[in-house]
Amino acid sequence: MQSTKRNFLSVIIIGVFFLALMLTALVINVRHGDYVAIPIVFTAVAICGLVIAVRLFQIRMMLRDKTPDRIIRHYHESVRRIPHAKAAAAYLSALAAAFFGQFGRAREELDAVDWNQTTPMYRGHRKYVLSVLALLEETDYPKALQLADEARELEKSDPAGGLQLLDDLIRLVAAGDANGEAMLRLEKAAKKQHGLMPGMCAWALAVYYKRTNQPDKAADYKELLRLSVPNSIPMRG
Repeated sequence: MQSTKRNFLSVIIIGVFFLALMLTALVINVRHGDYVAIPIVFTAVAICGLVIAVRLFQIRMMLRDKTPDRIIRHYHESVRRIPHAKAAAAYLSALAAAFFGQFGRAREELDAVDWNQTTPMYRGHRKYVLSVLALLEETDYPKALQLADEARELEKSDPAGGLQLLDDLIRLVAAGDANGEAMLRLEKAAKKQHGLMPGMCAWALAVYYKRTNQPDKAADYKELLRLSVPNSIPMRG
């Protein structure tokens, strides 16, 4: 998720830069009594906002499909211009495949990359995906925690950072580790309802609240999961 987030933020930064240029030009024109540019600028801003809204809606619809085919294709296309694009696409696609219950496909995505040629951050991302596979496919909580520990250690050494939310949800499901800051992060993310990660956070919270005998909260977060990724494997359980 870190890679697509950076990619999306780059687009926003570029958009803000051009918006600033347009506003500067607009102010200069208005000071000189030229008001023709005003509707042009507002139209351009509206178009930019509409494009972003449509893209977010498309991603949300992809995650409501019965299979992860479209979201995986989107991941491969959206990160191809960033450094280590193959690694970024592989871990994102593998994570999506795993959450949809396509475990063999998840491993195929990971196996297509030479991880020794990537950065510690991406090697950590791979470990986190393997940890999710240990949770969803094997229900092996000690293995999931060990892989999450290894992932966190790898990502500590990389200034680009790691997958904090994924680490939080793995520890919540595997160990019931519900420290205050992690719970706040997970609950905030789950309520966003767009993207794979909010759905995964909702799943982890639903599991936790069910185990701690809080059925109302568990039902609330399972509903958020249904709205985000209705055909994920936890929805079939």
